[in-house]
Amino acid sequence: MLHGRRFFAGLSAATFGRGPSAEDILRLGSVELGRAARRSLSEGDLAEERWSSYAARAQELAPELGFDEAARLLSAFSTARYVDFPLFAKISARALECLPRQDQGAASFEIADDVNPERSVSASDLRRIAIALGRSQAFDSELVQAMVPLIAGRVEHFRPRELVHIVDAYARMPVQAPELFAMAAEALPAYLYDLEPSELASLCRSFAEAAFYNEELSDALAAEVTQRARNFGAKECLVFIDGLSRLHEGLPEEMLAVRKARDADSIAAMSQQLGGSASSLSAPDLVRAFAALVRLDHYEPRLVHGRICPALALKLTQLAEAPGGAPWARPPQSAGGFAGLAELLHCLSLLPAQSQKSAELALATSRCLVEWLQKALKQHQDDLGRKGAKSASVASGRLPGPRAMALAAAACAQLGRQGQEDEELLSLLAASLTGVMSEERPAAADGGSSPSLSLASEEELQDLERAFGLCRSSAAASACTIIQAELQQRSQSAGDIPQNRLIVS
Repeated sequence: MLHGRRFFAGLSAATFGRGPSAEDILRLGSVELGRAARRSLSEGDLAEERWSSYAARAQELAPELGFDEAARLLSAFSTARYVDFPLFAKISARALECLPRQDQGAASFEIADDVNPERSVSASDLRRIAIALGRSQAFDSELVQAMVPLIAGRVEHFRPRELVHIVDAYARMPVQAPELFAMAAEALPAYLYDLEPSELASLCRSFAEAAFYNEELSDALAAEVTQRARNFGAKECLVFIDGLSRLHEGLPEEMLAVRKARDADSIAAMSQQLGGSASSLSAPDLVRAFAALVRLDHYEPRLVHGRICPALALKLTQLAEAPGGAPWARPPQSAGGFAGLAELLHCLSLLPAQSQKSAELALATSRCLVEWLQKALKQHQDDLGRKGAKSASVASGRLPGPRAMALAAAACAQLGRQGQEDEELLSLLAASLTGVMSEERPAAADGGSSPSLSLASEEELQDLERAFGLCRSSAAASACTIIQAELQQRSQSAGDIPQNRLIVS
């Protein structure tokens, strides 16, 4: 009975325990603040008010923090998903001050620790900060770059899975760190057996995102994945084939053929494993897996027509209503809405053979795209009516992006060769370039810039022009006229800039 009372007392303290009050938090030192934050995490206490108080106190203490204290606080805030950019900036700046000077380098690392204890930096603290900044996406580029030689100089202090997590964190951040990935590629092949399937998949994705190719690591990873394929779940299979497909995309032609041959067994093993659990994936993840298989040029009829297409037919509404990928998210993140539907239609159009299920799914996807565009164009017109023509660029946020429109147009052209070109969809895609559904205003007749194209890059405009140029309808020809007008206007604007002036952005 006494044991039971202790159990419930402990449960009550852990689940319903009262953390420090706002007044108590203001009196905490750096060490006590870190302990309080970690205690709140262990108790599942993520109350906004408490973490706001932690953040306010951490900003006050930031100038006095040591590197280890900064690492623990950043780790706690990122784990709690509490991202306060001024807070992360202050703590990151303080962590940078605690690092050894650049002229000392990694070779004098231990000397720097002995001479100045204030600059003591441990491998575990380097790992904490790297993972915290990668997870939160709130990072100081100078700090992240300064940590690279220190991590590389202490590679023997990291366990293999810790090194994988560090590499994954750096892959999330737009920071060039080739020496870090080179070091990981050299150190990890002999220890892949010690990694979990999720870590093997994450490793493949990280090197793909960093656009770093190492032959020895790729061979070892392919062999390990092939051997342990049955241990992979649907999500791990998805992450691995998506990362591998993007790694293949970045290889030159002469290397790609060799890499495809060496990865054939691992791709086949992952596809077979995915076939048994594909239905457990969400609609956006199913499209992401489908697109990865298309990029890998791996066509398995049973998987595509027997698993992916039927599952997507049941979840098509879910795909249409899913949010699109955030612009700051990882490139491989699954997207829904128009982008997901366009990706799906593009994948279906590239199948070497159509089945009844894939053909019906293509028709249903085209119908969803038409309905999505009709709704988006109507909302766009309503926004313009409320905000005025001067807000066209702002209102164009409801319209699809140029990459998704190019995929949809290319899919229409490919399906058109099979007698399935969708005139209504092409007309709506062309209308999305101007944001006008009716024929009251001819395409680009006013000489102004299309609101949907004004923020597109020149490469995206060229992709759009190529995609619409493949179609035979009059709507596609009108779209090409709009795009060419935008390209011509940009070239004229570029020609107006004096060549002998230094332009500082």
